[in-house]
Amino acid sequence: MDQIDFRREFDEALADIVGLLQIPSVFDENTSSETMPYGKNVHKAFAYMKQKAVEDGFRVEEYDGHAITVEFGQGEERIDIPCHLDVVAAEAEDFDIRIEDGKLIGRGTSDMKVPMYLCYLSMKMLKEKYPDCHKRIRLVLGGDEERTMNDLKYYVKKAGYPSFAFTPDGYFPLGIGEKGAIMWELKGTYSGVIGSLNAGTQCNIVSPIASCIVNDDTKVETLRRYIEDHGIDAMVQKKDGKTCIEVKGVACHASRPYQGHSATIDLLGILSSVYEEPLWKELYETFRDHYGRGFNSYVSEDPYLSLTVNLGILTIENGEIYGQVDCRYPSGVTADELTKRLIDHLDLKVTLPYNDDPTLCDEDDIYVKTMLETFREITGDMARPVVSGGVSYSKVFKHCVSYGPGKIDEPSVAHQKGEYLTLDNCVRMFEIYYRTIEKLLLLEV
Repeated sequence: MDQIDFRREFDEALADIVGLLQIPSVFDENTSSETMPYGKNVHKAFAYMKQKAVEDGFRVEEYDGHAITVEFGQGEERIDIPCHLDVVAAEAEDFDIRIEDGKLIGRGTSDMKVPMYLCYLSMKMLKEKYPDCHKRIRLVLGGDEERTMNDLKYYVKKAGYPSFAFTPDGYFPLGIGEKGAIMWELKGTYSGVIGSLNAGTQCNIVSPIASCIVNDDTKVETLRRYIEDHGIDAMVQKKDGKTCIEVKGVACHASRPYQGHSATIDLLGILSSVYEEPLWKELYETFRDHYGRGFNSYVSEDPYLSLTVNLGILTIENGEIYGQVDCRYPSGVTADELTKRLIDHLDLKVTLPYNDDPTLCDEDDIYVKTMLETFREITGDMARPVVSGGVSYSKVFKHCVSYGPGKIDEPSVAHQKGEYLTLDNCVRMFEIYYRTIEKLLLLEV
């Protein structure tokens, strides 16, 4: 095995990694166009990586603003490494990338610009080591993973499916499968005491903030007592004969809701207790338990087997109610079954605009075995492969596994303020990705 100073290689690339992280590559409808379908900042991230790849001698191909590919090698067999350059919405300060206490901090560090760039660096080194390799290794960079995945759906229609793929957007030792993913929409009319309500930031994020305006100011003290008695992080104010309620929670990814705390559920608890309107109790009882007990869909609390549910968005405006619900479900239950159960528990109209069925690769698959063995050789970690509640590009590619950067038993920092990776972890991942890509490159199938 060749001796490589991965720390030195990483340190030399760190300025380029920071440069990519500083690009606020969030979907922007206002600057979306035919050539920039996801807006100017996602396009800027594409341009950044294209320039690096061309300078480093890779073959680069563009897919009409949806994706770019960076490739080396020859032959029929192709291994894709799908990654995304887009990130979820964030405050400007989240793109003030910094290093503190051995951590690289900022939006996109773990999800997933740094793991992507470590794969890129690995490919750059392997391209030089194996200039005549008879297998194609292709880094696929998409720009809309956090919303629709239409980016790489477009790509596979144009490029076809590879022989195998892995995405560094999940868990070690290896994400061998993913639960099904549902988004339900809730709609209805409302004519009660609440003038307006705005809760949540995104369907697949546990709500960090929720607020409403009540067309009444007679129950302020009752509201404050309930908040204090239940230890809720909330503020209540009177204003012009109305009551303003603001609740704070802790954001996390919807597939692991137990790692956060929903401001929306706290607000529903407050409203259901203080205001005698059936809607609030109905919503609170249906969604308060994130394992699905509220609509008779509990499976387990094992992260590999559990069903999870998150009321990610809830609004009331001009008498119209709108909601978005995220659900991750294991094999053995169908989206149609779950939808029927939810309809039975709510008076609101429930529709199913999005569903991705569960996926599962075979642990005896030669590519999967090679990756798992490589990880174990480097780390000594014999943990079992993961069935994830997250949705990655594995859903698009099918014969695809996820591979780091997290571990299932560690708190996820993706989509959160202060998102980070430790520098030591970056170096370790760098070695894992390099050795793994090399093994796949040399693998005889």
